[in-house]
Amino acid sequence: MAHYEFRYAGGELHCALDSSPMTDGQLRQRYRRLNPLVRISIWLVAFGLVAGVVVWVGNPNLGSDAAEGPASEWTAPSESVPTTTVAPPPPGFPRMEFPPPMPEVPEGVPQPVPTRFGLTYTVPSSEHWRSSNTMVVGWTDDAGDVATYGAVSEYRYGYCTEDDGSAMATVGVTGRNAVDLDTAARQEVSKAERIFGDEETSRKPKVEIRGPFSLEVSGRPAVRYTAVLTDIPGSSACGPDQAIFDVVATPGYATAEVVLLVVQHHTGMSDALSESDADAIVTSLRKSD
Repeated sequence: MAHYEFRYAGGELHCALDSSPMTDGQLRQRYRRLNPLVRISIWLVAFGLVAGVVVWVGNPNLGSDAAEGPASEWTAPSESVPTTTVAPPPPGFPRMEFPPPMPEVPEGVPQPVPTRFGLTYTVPSSEHWRSSNTMVVGWTDDAGDVATYGAVSEYRYGYCTEDDGSAMATVGVTGRNAVDLDTAARQEVSKAERIFGDEETSRKPKVEIRGPFSLEVSGRPAVRYTAVLTDIPGSSACGPDQAIFDVVATPGYATAEVVLLVVQHHTGMSDALSESDADAIVTSLRKSD
């Protein structure tokens, strides 16, 4: 599996690929060396996802079939989850090519991160956060694309000296069309097994998926699922044995009918993101000003 990052800065697109061979002493999220053709294809896929989707505001068919509280827990399937096909947006959907500028906030004030979907999330005020609404991260494996997220912020980026692309927490967004909230959220949270799996040894983490949980985002329905991962393969002093992968789905105001906020963070490690901070990020999702 390969992990890649893109960031816009100074009007230029910067690309970073994690291409170091995976060893037992590295995170399973850091993957094998990609050949040049694969790197080019990943760049094209990621750029297309960031710049090419249009949305419809006020779709009356958007909604959630989730229960009004937590339903019975279920376990992720043992097989790899197939790559989701991107559905085209209906004609005339509103479009936002780029996210609004990141607002400047005084020192000590949480940082809002506006996105291309007309929604904003907030990360805590801390020198350990690398907040951005122009960075893209993603994962691929032999079966194809696993996940791609934009407007990515990272916590304790580079904490692992063996891996320059390591981060203890990652927050990002993506969009879906022609799907209901519950289905979109459930499909996204199921990707945690592939993201945290070890492709070279075919080992997978234990995954317990909790939800759905119903909530509201700026007065509109939302659905939350949480994947609790344990026994993550390839763990070391650098990598986690455990992690949490949160997904919230809610209607978008631009760029996609359904917006998915993903908060992924390691647990059981020194300096790991606290549960309260992770929940604060999830509940901070709101309509952009």
